Amino acid sequence: MIKRLEFFMMRKITIKWVMDLIVNARAKLLGKIELEKKPSQLIKEDKINEHSAELSQQGYTILDHTLNPELVSKIVAYSERIKCYDPYNDSHLAVDPANAPLKTHLAHYKRSDLVASKEILDLANDPGVLKVVQEFLGAKPTISNVNMWWSFGGRKQAEHAQLFHRDMDDWKFCKLFIYLTDVNEKSGPHIYVRNSSQSPKYRKIRRYSDSEIETAFGKENILKFTAPKGSTFLVDTYGFHKGLLPESENRLLLQVQYSFYPIGIESYEPIERKDKVNYNTYINRLLIK
Repeated sequence: MIKRLEFFMMRKITIKWVMDLIVNARAKLLGKIELEKKPSQLIKEDKINEHSAELSQQGYTILDHTLNPELVSKIVAYSERIKCYDPYNDSHLAVDPANAPLKTHLAHYKRSDLVASKEILDLANDPGVLKVVQEFLGAKPTISNVNMWWSFGGRKQAEHAQLFHRDMDDWKFCKLFIYLTDVNEKSGPHIYVRNSSQSPKYRKIRRYSDSEIETAFGKENILKFTAPKGSTFLVDTYGFHKGLLPESENRLLLQVQYSFYPIGIESYEPIERKDKVNYNTYINRLLIK
């Protein structure tokens, strides 16, 4: 109840220096931890600080490596064995991604099903990603969400997260994006407004029009992340962003969220895993027992 109340309270803070003061105090209180020295499949060891700086300054950083095509295929094949749901319409009914209703813009998979995949958990716990995230947060990270969803093409107009907005899930957080399908202009690329995460402009949490964002930040700073499947990037989604409405092609995306704390409005039910895994227990405490 307290975390839920705090979640809604922090969304009311619109003064940058107040938010910065709270964030710095929370980071100092949490502190950092020693992370495992294992090779990363996404990030070069000598570029950890560079990625952290880019994430802090411009709000995003493109990672060094794309996923192995075989790993992408494994995750996509796994998605075909579990069910996805429209979070906005008939959320209890499973959606067939190959034949989604026209009223369905998005179809999300359940976190419990995603966490059951070792391939997905390995990516969420990639040593290089965790190092970049810890430097960005200034504190030990918590994996507070794992999500994967389809965005469907051919819909009439953008809805919900397909409109410009800031996320406000915790005092500080960032998200790992992994494209599981090729993403071009017609398949709904992620759109991000460079340098908006640190800007004092438009800090009220609501949806914003394209014209508002262009006027405030300049059209040259509105970036489209078109990239082949397997591409990876970290984003501070407190900065303005949206998923562009796909014109004709569907998009599958995997996302992992890292934050100070659990998300106040989420209900967590860590799952028991049968296989022996060696993930940091603190970082993964919301996901696995």
